[in-house]
Amino acid sequence: MTDDIEQTETEEVSELEKLHLEVEQAHENELRAIADYKNLMRRTQEERIRSMKMAGRDVIEKILEPVEYLRLAKEQLKNKGLDMVYDRFVQALETEGVKEIACLGKDFDSNTMEVIDKQESEDKKKSGKVVKVTRSGYTLNGDVIQHAKVVISI
Repeated sequence: MTDDIEQTETEEVSELEKLHLEVEQAHENELRAIADYKNLMRRTQEERIRSMKMAGRDVIEKILEPVEYLRLAKEQLKNKGLDMVYDRFVQALETEGVKEIACLGKDFDSNTMEVIDKQESEDKKKSGKVVKVTRSGYTLNGDVIQHAKVVISI
């Protein structure tokens, strides 16, 4: 009789341990599911932001060409009204995270510039420096969206 009681108690303990393990596993599965859900929400939000930035980037890239024509016209015509329009375009682009790449007088940087011509220089210290910018380069939130076309000294 005591053997039966001990066996019953052992079976109950074993059954209780099984239930305890099942509860732990269910809890771990729940935590994993919650983490997966949070990761999904984060990735979805990041993708939404990336998509919005890309849509904005497409529009900005289309605007850069006419802005460049305005810059060239501004340099040639010296017209105050044209200067104001160009400056306003530049301000609007800057508020969207667009910045012109400073090139003139700087060392050539293949990450942001494209050489379209080379010019002889008597001063060897100026070798590799940008002497003329034929088309401005731009970054959008730190990423190059248009390389500057430059002339460098050799």
